[in-house]
Amino acid sequence: MSMKTRAIRLYGVDDIRLEEFELPEIADGEILVKVVSDSICMSTWKTVKQGAKHKRVPDDVHENPVIIGHEFAGDIIQVGKKWQDRFQPGQKFAQQPAIPGQMESPGYSCQWCGGDTEYCIFPNDIIEAGCLWTYDGDAYFASSVAEPVSCCIGGYHTNYHTKPGGYEHVMGTKEGGNILILGGCGPMGLGAISYGLTFENKPKRSW
Repeated sequence: MSMKTRAIRLYGVDDIRLEEFELPEIADGEILVKVVSDSICMSTWKTVKQGAKHKRVPDDVHENPVIIGHEFAGDIIQVGKKWQDRFQPGQKFAQQPAIPGQMESPGYSCQWCGGDTEYCIFPNDIIEAGCLWTYDGDAYFASSVAEPVSCCIGGYHTNYHTKPGGYEHVMGTKEGGNILILGGCGPMGLGAISYGLTFENKPKRSW
C-alpha cells in the first residue's frame, strides 16, 4: 500500500519545506513505519546550514529532497516479504541513525526515510545493517533519545588515564576522581550530568 505523508524536507542551505506527498509502494526489502517521536538534534541544524555541502547530504538534494530528523521511534505499519520473519505490523520500532560502513543515513541522505514526517520507509541497507529493531518500552521518546544518551555514555567510557612511567590505558573515569563538564547545557548536557552522578565510578566532585 502507498501512504500519503507530511514531512519536512531539505532542498538546500536554509531551505526546508513542510510538504505533503505520496510515499511509493514499499519493496520486498523495505518497511513502512509511522513516526511517533522525533528528538531535535543540533546535527539537524548543522545539516540545514550546510545543505549539499554536508558530508551525508546528496549533491542533488535540490532535485531530490531528503526528509530531515534522525532520532525517531514509532510503529511498524507494513513489512516487505524479506523481513516478515523478523518484523510484524503493530510492533514499536527504534533505530540507530549512524549506519556502520556507510555515510548515508536517515535524516540526512534518504528521500523517504527520516524523523520529521508522519510516515517513512526504511530501506533494505539500513535493516540489513541491523540498525532497525523492535522496542518494547512504554514511552516512544525514551527510544528516540537513545542516540544522544549513548553519546553521553560513550563519552564517559572512552575516557582513559595513564600512570606516570607507564603506557597502559586505564579506560573510563577514575573512581573517586573529579569530573568537569564544559558546555553542559541543554538535554545532552543534563543527560551527561545525570549519568555522571549515577554510574559506577561516581565522582568525588563535579562541576
